[in-house]
Amino acid sequence: MKKIPVGVQLWSVRDDVAKDTADTLKRLKAMGYECVELAGLGAHSAPAWKAMLADNGLSIEGAHVGIDAIAPGAIRQTLETYATIGCRRLVVPGLPHDLTSTLDGYRRVCSRMNIASETFVAAGMRLGYHNHDFEFRFLENRVPYELMADMLISDVFLQYDFGWLYKAGIDGVAYTKARPGRIPTPHIKAYQPGEETAVVGADSVPWKDVFKVCRDVGGTEAFIVEHEHYAAPPMECVRQCLENVRKIGD
Repeated sequence: MKKIPVGVQLWSVRDDVAKDTADTLKRLKAMGYECVELAGLGAHSAPAWKAMLADNGLSIEGAHVGIDAIAPGAIRQTLETYATIGCRRLVVPGLPHDLTSTLDGYRRVCSRMNIASETFVAAGMRLGYHNHDFEFRFLENRVPYELMADMLISDVFLQYDFGWLYKAGIDGVAYTKARPGRIPTPHIKAYQPGEETAVVGADSVPWKDVFKVCRDVGGTEAFIVEHEHYAAPPMECVRQCLENVRKIGD
């Protein structure tokens, strides 16, 4: 685990970020986090984010942006904005219902992302897609995520959210082996049946095996902790997640 940095998706602590971004980044660094993934810019400009991250010794491993941000009329501004921060990966974290209600919608998403990826690569950046569990429910006699994995070109990376994978009944280790080198920034999120507030390491995901396959096969460059349901203050939850990740990874 020491060879791969551990970061946090800032959506996990969004209220703290909104209240005092610089202080939140300082506290995350003090916990031991090495990098972050953004969930929007909030009230700050790209130069302000760059400065705050630098001041607190945190790198940026990616950012979540909506599908509209990579549309032809928006993509260049999107890339310029995030390049200013030093962000080289952007991830589509979800889709509107009109694109997930039919397989044709998923096909249109893949086509858009493949075309957009050409512009990303030319700019020295990469585009990715973040899964949930619903992409694994049969639709028109096919699993949508399987269609996406087949259609998306290799330049488009896959951001596995292991919590959602295991909730969907997917063997995340086998899934990573099936797509070598395509999982640079997986989301490390807990899944425990009947206990949605469980933190990483106190859940049913086989994390030791997951970390190993990500290191050995997945092409992982950073592990990104994400936590969304809270039994304690969000900052305490992400601290517990990080402590457990470190223990499991040793």
